Amino acid sequence: MSRLDDELRRVFGDPPQHPRAVMRVQVGDGHGLEAGQDEADRFVDAGADLVVLDGGPTTPASLAAIAVYLALEPVGVVGTTASEGWKERVLAVRELLRDCRSLVGDPARLLESLGDPALGRLVGLLDRLSSRRTAVVLGGATTTVAAALVASHLQPGADSWWIAGSQPVEQAGVAALASIGLTPLLDLGLGEGSADVAVAVVRKGLEQLGA
Repeated sequence: MSRLDDELRRVFGDPPQHPRAVMRVQVGDGHGLEAGQDEADRFVDAGADLVVLDGGPTTPASLAAIAVYLALEPVGVVGTTASEGWKERVLAVRELLRDCRSLVGDPARLLESLGDPALGRLVGLLDRLSSRRTAVVLGGATTTVAAALVASHLQPGADSWWIAGSQPVEQAGVAALASIGLTPLLDLGLGEGSADVAVAVVRKGLEQLGA
């Protein structure tokens, strides 16, 4: 039995049930946690039983969220390779952490303090989809993984409904995914946009299992 088979049985049951309706969501903006939760309810009420979810470019808020839960310093999430905008990113994460470190035990307030409505939307989607027992394939964007990390603290056990589709490119995302306990199906260096490739692997795996 392959690791893919194990992951599919973990999320889709044994024997696995093939999803009838797949919803693809690329989150580039948003209106926060509650809006994401309401959006997830609409997806499930419309019949979606698999959501393919990915976020946009890495933001200081997503890196700060990872730093809070993994107890890392700003340079630990931004990286040590100096590139264009590196100093500004480190300073932005450091500024967020001044107010956020103490909120590690309160994910909802942490999101408010981070002030990133797109990150809040991602967390809301993941939180409510798990509550509604709906499978999610996570793309490889670091923002997506950061949201999953927050959602796993907002609702312990939520990750039982998630499949990590692809390995994040940034080390902060790799560390966050490992801390959740998810192993990505793919490691192709794709980052953002990798969810579509991953869901094709999931579909093929389910077909081979006879779902």
